[in-house]
Amino acid sequence: MADVDAHAHGTGFLPRPVAAAYRLVTHPHPHDVAFSALAGCGVDAIVAKAVGDGVVTRWHWPASPWRSVERQLASIRAQAEAGGCRLTTDPQAVGGDRQPAVVLGVEGADMIGTEPERLADLHALGVRVIGLVHYADNPLGTVCLPWQGWVPGLARLPLGFLRREPGLTGLGAEVVAEMGRLGIVVDLAHADRATTLAACAAATGPVLSSHTGARALQEFARFVSDDEARAIAGTGGLLGLWPFHYRGRGVRDLDDWARHAGYLAELIGPEHLCIGTDMNGVSGLMQGYRGEEDVPVLIDALRTTGFSDAEVAGIAGDNVLGLLQKVCG
Repeated sequence: MADVDAHAHGTGFLPRPVAAAYRLVTHPHPHDVAFSALAGCGVDAIVAKAVGDGVVTRWHWPASPWRSVERQLASIRAQAEAGGCRLTTDPQAVGGDRQPAVVLGVEGADMIGTEPERLADLHALGVRVIGLVHYADNPLGTVCLPWQGWVPGLARLPLGFLRREPGLTGLGAEVVAEMGRLGIVVDLAHADRATTLAACAAATGPVLSSHTGARALQEFARFVSDDEARAIAGTGGLLGLWPFHYRGRGVRDLDDWARHAGYLAELIGPEHLCIGTDMNGVSGLMQGYRGEEDVPVLIDALRTTGFSDAEVAGIAGDNVLGLLQKVCG
């Protein structure tokens, strides 16, 4: 069994002063996890993502959004090397030793603009997972919870006029097809229902929603509805179980997290589940989960909930490795 985190970040994807201000706003903020800690956490691999949407890349001005992502990817590589990890584009090489593997990804494809040919450049840089959208609508699709929805006060303002018609655009469909051709996993975390369903219909292979939960158990925009879950599973794809809790949203504790796992397993099958913690990128964590060092606690929660050993092995990492192998080759 390999333990794989389907959604994580390196440290420092925001400039230090901005990150410090963000921590003040989201106090108490989860601690940073260095890549050097992964082996001690029992984690065999992570998908470590740069952030490509303007909410983050604008803080790297005067660097362009594209250059910002290049810098973030370079930082992830440096952190992986310093932390005793190895970068890989070969999912079959994960596990079997004590050296954790790092697969590169990008969260929010805004920086490609209207140039889907730039996906080939990202693939050449080693990127194997890309989230279509993040905190703001972009030329590819629309988000389920725009950035202002996280900010007290702003969340109550009538800002809908700033948004466009929901759903995957023609360019977005072209990007989904090109990602399939290149061997890059489409991540639909943060996408709204219309974008998710259309992207699943356009996909030529399995897709991922790397960190989410079941909206049937909590009416939270970042969680997926039953029809979205079925559409993702229908591609052969996966949903990442997310140990997030912040200001009353997300899963409360280990029991609640396991309840989401059980509900989704009953709905679409445990073979369509994985774990996505949002290491170093999340504003809050559920009770009983302090950070990546508690990934074994998540796995134990699956066992005590009643999943079989084979199902636990799949959710812990084997399902993600299978998806990466199928898409990335």
